[in-house]
Amino acid sequence: MSKVSQNKFGLRYAMIHHAKEHGIRDAMRRFDCQRNTVRLWLRRYDAGDHSLADHSKRPRRSPNKTPPSIEKTVVEAREKAPCFGAARLIDAFGLKLGKGAAHRILRDKNLVRKRPRKHKRKADLRQIKAAHAPLTRLQMDTKYLNDIPNYYTAMTELGLPRFQYTIRDESTGALFVSYASELSKTYATLAINGLLEHLKAHGVDPAQVQVRTDLGTEFDGDTVHYREEGFHRGIERLGATHRFNPPARPNANADVESSHNTIELEFFDIEAFSSQAQFMTAASTYQHFFNFGRKNRSRSNKTPVQLLREKAPHISPRALLYAPVFLCPEVGQLLSGAPGRMMRS
Repeated sequence: MSKVSQNKFGLRYAMIHHAKEHGIRDAMRRFDCQRNTVRLWLRRYDAGDHSLADHSKRPRRSPNKTPPSIEKTVVEAREKAPCFGAARLIDAFGLKLGKGAAHRILRDKNLVRKRPRKHKRKADLRQIKAAHAPLTRLQMDTKYLNDIPNYYTAMTELGLPRFQYTIRDESTGALFVSYASELSKTYATLAINGLLEHLKAHGVDPAQVQVRTDLGTEFDGDTVHYREEGFHRGIERLGATHRFNPPARPNANADVESSHNTIELEFFDIEAFSSQAQFMTAASTYQHFFNFGRKNRSRSNKTPVQLLREKAPHISPRALLYAPVFLCPEVGQLLSGAPGRMMRS
């Protein structure tokens, strides 16, 4: 019982007993209320505490109450379209009642859904991604490197890469990067094909692998007819599948997008580069640290290699040792030749 209810009960109890002892007029003056108020509680009082509680003001009869048949129609409409609110249900299904009545019915039937908060949606999505087999759901995107202040001077003076082709596994969070001085379908194709061949050599079935990208031109997003040597067909030739993210869905590539911010803060904003060879060595060291030493709090505070061992012990951890590649015409010729001739700077 709330404090307000307790105060009301005590006041009414004292007023009733004062009226019985000293009369209604004296109780009216003593408690500063109307005569009918004293009469009301005297009439209700029957020596039981429950009689002094507030009574419901709800009418005993409601002639204008929505008939059960219409309530049933509203519930059936909601079951067909669980995402529609009261107003939309009325418009879509031609219901013969007001918005307030429809909302009341949905509320009474526990059919009003609360929109999940952002952190809850993100947690639910992480659980879905974590259920995938390791190294079978790959997100790929391109990071522009020419807008990083700490890196710009070294990039222009030493001829360092201007673009990063990033691939990230949804299940373990493992990271694989390649670099180039141009943004092109050729380099994007070389980056993903090299990784797919590497994973296949370490026991990952290409038929189970799905690569997801946005509609960028480097990923054949502007192509009307796929070419055999293009990005899309190149993935299919290796037995994997390629899927585009739905338009206006920025969260579809959330894992790889978040890694871009992490790499900029932890690598490009900290390191100082003196040559192309030193850059590739530093990039390789950071990627190995990311996959083998860096714990991810959104993935049970475990490293990608720990998750790989838990979920797929049959896959060698060496699958995460794919070193970064500096893509250039010479490397492209080698990667398109016989297996085993890959060159890394």
